[in-house]
Amino acid sequence: MNNKTFTVKYYIARTKGTSVKWQRGRKTGCLPMWIADMDFKGDERVIEALQDFIVQGDYGYANLPEDYYDVFTNWHKRRNDVVYKNEWIRFSQGAVDGIFQVIYSLTEENDGILICTPLYPPFKATIKECKRKVYESKMINDDGYFTFDYKDIEKKLKTGKIRMMMLCSPHNPIGRVFKRGELEELFELCHRYKVLICSDEVHSDIIMPDQKFVPALSIKKYANDIITITAASKSFSLAVFKHCHVIIPNKKLRDRFIAYQRHTHVGSVNAFNALPTYYSYKYGEEWLDSLNNVVFENYEYMRDQLGKYYEMTTLEGSYLLFLNVAPHNGDKPAAKYLQEECKLLVNDGETFGKGYGSWVRINLATSLNNVKKATRALKKIVR
Repeated sequence: MNNKTFTVKYYIARTKGTSVKWQRGRKTGCLPMWIADMDFKGDERVIEALQDFIVQGDYGYANLPEDYYDVFTNWHKRRNDVVYKNEWIRFSQGAVDGIFQVIYSLTEENDGILICTPLYPPFKATIKECKRKVYESKMINDDGYFTFDYKDIEKKLKTGKIRMMMLCSPHNPIGRVFKRGELEELFELCHRYKVLICSDEVHSDIIMPDQKFVPALSIKKYANDIITITAASKSFSLAVFKHCHVIIPNKKLRDRFIAYQRHTHVGSVNAFNALPTYYSYKYGEEWLDSLNNVVFENYEYMRDQLGKYYEMTTLEGSYLLFLNVAPHNGDKPAAKYLQEECKLLVNDGETFGKGYGSWVRINLATSLNNVKKATRALKKIVR
């Protein structure tokens, strides 16, 4: 399916609905390009399957579909060449909830947890909420291409105060799909200093056509040190259905995690919330591949139109572009400046890490027409 056909068929005009993204756009009179959800409805077979379930009217206690685990594990084996065993899989109500549970169950109060910034703000907030200590390693920026600062990471790990590292792969907001060699070097450092790795991979299906995603658990040598969090919520825009997977191969760690879930009564899975994930993995592959092509076209358009004016990240995965507005924003925070001058709603770069006030995060999971409007607005302030 070509990009134009996909957009005509699946784009939703969300201006009058209950969308958080577009309601804020209405209230401010701005084009919303901020929060990480998309403006496309799912494959019609997924919608029909959910409608069939609802029409039946059977809303009593329910188990997962019998082949749920097969559908889930086959998806990841086929697309990412990683094998997840059924017994490794637990559930949470979203990625942030999963991160919260992992931190609480597998670390102790005042333990250090390392993050690499700029990074999705709830990572840092959750660590603090759990009364753990945040250690930050600023990533190296080479003209929009961000990489790990291994020397700085090792320096912090050497303190012996860090128990866990939070990895975001593909990375939000910088859009990196880390290569196997990058991850192996990082995991070796963590292993050497006895540091667990929690890998948030909720964007792992949104991969640009010239990239290959490397799941943390595909690097088998370090599997006992790794907890993976993954979901279909970003892949198929299922945020309203709170359903996420927490994958823990190490039995001792998994038993601790299960004990925590039982103690707090949060381990049960909502079978209805799981259905959109199940149906999307069964029927949505062609839809997803088409979506990725649309996102890539949107990125290429914005890069080609604005690349000589603005520093921006090299988008390898996710539908999130990190863009540096400096020096065009003057003394104002970039996000505020774009709202006032361009009527664009974007995410404030400073929330992702100190020193990124001139940066903004832009959501490209929308129509090319909206991307063109945003691009024209960004060109306006250059002039």
